[in-house]
Amino acid sequence: MDYGRILSRAWEIAWRWKVLWILGFLVSLGQGLGGGNGSSYSTSSVDWGVHTPNIPPEVIALLVALACLAVIIGIALWVVSVIARGGLIAGVQQVEDADSTGFVQAWRVGRGRFWTLFGISVLAAIPTIIVVLIGAGALVLLIMGTVGGFNTSEAAGTLGVLASVFCGGTLCCGAILLAIVLDQIRVYAERAAILEGLGWIEAFKRGWQVLKQNLGPTIVFWVIFFVIGLVFAAVILGGLFALLAPFLALLSADQLGPWILVPFGCGGLIAAIIFALIRSVLETFVSASWTLAYRQLTGFAAPAAAEPPAAAVSAAE
Repeated sequence: MDYGRILSRAWEIAWRWKVLWILGFLVSLGQGLGGGNGSSYSTSSVDWGVHTPNIPPEVIALLVALACLAVIIGIALWVVSVIARGGLIAGVQQVEDADSTGFVQAWRVGRGRFWTLFGISVLAAIPTIIVVLIGAGALVLLIMGTVGGFNTSEAAGTLGVLASVFCGGTLCCGAILLAIVLDQIRVYAERAAILEGLGWIEAFKRGWQVLKQNLGPTIVFWVIFFVIGLVFAAVILGGLFALLAPFLALLSADQLGPWILVPFGCGGLIAAIIFALIRSVLETFVSASWTLAYRQLTGFAAPAAAEPPAAAVSAAE
């Protein structure tokens, strides 16, 4: 495995074919939208000694409508992100086979394979969800046992606390490791679906096969991208601090007025644009690297531009 050649070629593709940055930006939009808000709770049955404000029904209805709108937008962004992931894979393949690509060309392939990519994402998510649910149920039972143990004796309660911490930590580490493995299978499976035209179940099996047979190179690439992600985060945080430092200095002024919102708004907008641009390039580079690695690991050399998968042909038509 020539890691340097793959990374340099991926960067060359990402820098030369800047149209792929659009797809990289769309991919980044959908990341982080899968998490739910599990911390919500109701305080209506608990008296904390604080007066509960009387919220008008119109305000409640507006908040509910905004929440529903946010969910709809989140789902739409996730769908776009899935299509864009497939488009990035197809774009790199088109560059390698025909030395040309375009947003519409790549997007059509991703759109035509959406349901396959959706099925792969579901297969990758279900085991982690099951483990998390089982772990949550086990922790609830352990906590209940711990409370009962303290009612019996302090030693039994302490033993219950230690058991809860140990089991919780083990399940948490196991869930994280499982999520990493399944996400890597998804990465390979998506390339199997786009490059080889496999269905979602066959592609998932293919992704597991590629991971199992090439565990060493996969770990090396994963570590490389992990380090790149840390550097990216450090650069972003440093850039944000440098950008916001002059505006934060304004807070020390003796007299502040509404005008203070103007520099903060401008600074936030500039930071968001810079962050989106860097994130788009990074997503394009990482996706191209995994696609080129998959091609080399599997020896895939079928000219997709001359004989594309049936789903891609139907999407183009």
